[in-house]
Amino acid sequence: MSKKAIMERLKKLMALSRSSNVHEAAAAMERATQLMQEHQITEDDLVLSNVTECNTSFAWGAKVNPAQYQIWLWGMIQDVFGVEAAFTAYAGRVTFYGLSSRAEMAAYTCDVLSRQLKRARAEFLKSQNKRLKRQTKINRADNFAEGWIVAVRSKAQSMMVSQEEKTLMLTYAKRKWGQMETMSGRSAREARGTSEAFGSGYREGKNANLHRPMSAQERLAIEGRAA
Repeated sequence: MSKKAIMERLKKLMALSRSSNVHEAAAAMERATQLMQEHQITEDDLVLSNVTECNTSFAWGAKVNPAQYQIWLWGMIQDVFGVEAAFTAYAGRVTFYGLSSRAEMAAYTCDVLSRQLKRARAEFLKSQNKRLKRQTKINRADNFAEGWIVAVRSKAQSMMVSQEEKTLMLTYAKRKWGQMETMSGRSAREARGTSEAFGSGYREGKNANLHRPMSAQERLAIEGRAA
């Protein structure tokens, strides 16, 4: 049996060990204990096996220090789905991890929003006067993106996560990646017209609609204005 199959078998046995039938419960616990000893699996291993990972397919590009609006986007996804995220600098991708199918839904939604935000930011850049300095246009575009995220975030509802689950996520991350650094992100610079740009981004972000799934199989997606 593969390790995944063993873990699934153990989960079923642990469920049976809580049976109201005393003999069935005892037999299940005995078999589970044997399997754990045979394959050197601890109780912590079993609990952590409930955590799943999913990588985003969209990549912002290789950046050691992402823009603040990107950090805000990932943070929003974490709050909405009750998951955690790890950023891989060299790949420019994000790995979401959490219980059940939340990680997959978070990664999917992050891909959808990232593409929408990148497109909206690019369109905003094109609308700027060509005589402006390149850095000024970039500063405005970054402020536009921050406004867009703030607007979308104002419409999203956070998922309540228990302290037990938070501890589980922390343990998982330490085992997988060791000590992780907290990123604050590169803030958008102030320049002439950046306040107006932020407002434009906020108004654009207000066009997004939040669709929550009715079951674990359905995916959450935030769809912006039709192209």
